[in-house]
Amino acid sequence: MSFNHRVCIIASSIDKSPSEIPQSFVFDEAFRLSRKGLDIHIVTLRLEREIASYGMKFHGITRRPKLRTLHFLVRNLIDYPFISLSRNPLRIYWESLYALSVSRVIERYNLDLMHAHFAYPEGLAGVLAKERIKRPLIVTIHGYDLLTEPTVGYGLRLHKHYDLIIKSVLRKADAIILASKALYKEASRILSNNEINKIHLISNGVDVGKFNPSIDGTEIKRLYKAEDKYIVFTARHHRPVYGIAYLIMAAKLVISRKKDVVFIIGGDGPLLNYHKELAGKLGIKDHILFTGAIPRNIIPKYYAASDIVVVPSLQESWGLAATEAMACGKPVIASNVGGLPDQIIDGTNGFLVPPRDPKAIADRILYLLENPSVAKRMGRNGRELAEEKYNIEKRVDKIIEIYRRLLEK
Repeated sequence: MSFNHRVCIIASSIDKSPSEIPQSFVFDEAFRLSRKGLDIHIVTLRLEREIASYGMKFHGITRRPKLRTLHFLVRNLIDYPFISLSRNPLRIYWESLYALSVSRVIERYNLDLMHAHFAYPEGLAGVLAKERIKRPLIVTIHGYDLLTEPTVGYGLRLHKHYDLIIKSVLRKADAIILASKALYKEASRILSNNEINKIHLISNGVDVGKFNPSIDGTEIKRLYKAEDKYIVFTARHHRPVYGIAYLIMAAKLVISRKKDVVFIIGGDGPLLNYHKELAGKLGIKDHILFTGAIPRNIIPKYYAASDIVVVPSLQESWGLAATEAMACGKPVIASNVGGLPDQIIDGTNGFLVPPRDPKAIADRILYLLENPSVAKRMGRNGRELAEEKYNIEKRVDKIIEIYRRLLEK
């Protein structure tokens, strides 16, 4: 599908290589848009110069004269919810500087439309820039900007200022892309009946060639001396919302019945040391292997080495780890929250369990370990679903069609 237009992607912390972790899902999508013939310009929220990488141009923000930025800010005050202006003035200044940088890139390269990833700060930057450059704005919602989990302080909308900003962004966007029914339901509560038709429900996707059942996981098994053991794997940031503590508590229950199991927990984050201490207190530290951050080019091998993948989140807008595991032909045990039920059909390609329930996680792990034929069947089913519904190429084609419709208008 060829579509020769110029797109400004607003992504605050994206890196310039597919091997980097920050906003890697945005990079994967943008890269494929570029390969399909679009001229892609990405504006980050970093002080850096323009650079070309992987066929795309990356633009950082530059320090504009303060008076120019302040003038731009004053012109756009009307686009802010009034209460949100009581925040730290420096933050509002940086929001305006980001929007000004976006508008300058669009004007310099005569770009056709804006696509912001996350409603804040990217979507807000798009709304503010739109008043100046009059281009269509698409906003992709990724979760933290729309869903909340108050028990662990997850979600921007727990703060009234940002709740109002995000609602304003959704109303002013020309199109909104959501991956899951949970996100659609939440967005529908914000928008009027006349605005709901600008919501596009498009499942997230993965590279089903990069993530596939034929990958050899022997290297990972050797690395952790687990050639003769079952491996249960998860890769999440060590933050409260991802529920890793509940998986560690489940591991205690599993290991009390089966000693030939190791749990490999990938990822970094503020709770990493706490989780290590928890494993020690439970007396299972020899069965829990913490890897730290895993390079993206290696993570398919971890899925390949695993027998079961667990996604124990307390809230999850989609859960790309589940999609990657499915594409690798692995059964997935996931919390029945957010967008995970969109992917996991209970009893078909894995199991859904209540969040915060170590016993339910342990029971399902033990069932799959004791019934390997069922685990293999679920893995095959997951692979078929990934090929049919969660191929990133299909997602990108649908996004291009949204671009086309907006520009035709």
